Amino acid sequence: MNIFSVILILSFILFYGCDTTEADSVPVCIRNCVQCKQMLGVYFQGRACGDSCVVSNGREVPDCNNPRTLGVFLKRFL
Repeated sequence: MNIFSVILILSFILFYGCDTTEADSVPVCIRNCVQCKQMLGVYFQGRACGDSCVVSNGREVPDCNNPRTLGVFLKRFL
């Protein structure tokens, strides 16, 4: 099972299990995680990003163009 299917399943569960405010923000957060994973590939920790969306109820939305919101999800390969 890849990260995209896990994120899709989580977003479905959260969308139908939350009130409207959370249901609006969590899927947006998860979609941004997927977009960042597609853009940054192996350098981005998509699962950690998705988990963060769930834990924060979508309050901390990552922005692929803003390094300050991605710092904790980036991998460094030496």
